[in-house]
Amino acid sequence: MTDHRAAWVAALAKLTTPHDPERAAAAMAAFLPFLADLPVQAFTLDSMRHVAMQDRRMMIPDLREVLEPLTAHWRANRPHPIAIAAPVAKPEPERAPPTDEERAAVSAKVREAMAALSARPVASVRTADEQIAALGGAEPRPAVRSHHAPVSVLAEAREALARKAGGA
Repeated sequence: MTDHRAAWVAALAKLTTPHDPERAAAAMAAFLPFLADLPVQAFTLDSMRHVAMQDRRMMIPDLREVLEPLTAHWRANRPHPIAIAAPVAKPEPERAPPTDEERAAVSAKVREAMAALSARPVASVRTADEQIAALGGAEPRPAVRSHHAPVSVLAEAREALARKAGGA
């Protein structure tokens, strides 16, 4: 596999740097570990032509100038995966209709279940204090009552706040 990629890189070096292919091939051989992510099928004459025809900044192409067009060419031209059909489901076996005995047995079971449900006593609704007392035996808490301040106490509190705000 590596030999095919190495040969492809060497041929690309000859195409891109015809005046010094040995030096270009030696420099571009360092690209091989980075090209290992692409499958062998990506290294074709068509992909080599695509990469060689790209604009370059330097005499010998750098890794970006080889890897980006090669990856783009592979994405555009790779073989498309073939969808595999799902397995065909087995049909359910035909079932005979229920007999009169089976129907009678099911009806009897339903009647038994309904009788058991209706025979249960209905739970009475208890208050929270009754539930707490039933669980822990604690005494019920007294009901909370609201206490209103007399009008005179409210007036004194308002005056004190006004003095405090005015003096601050």
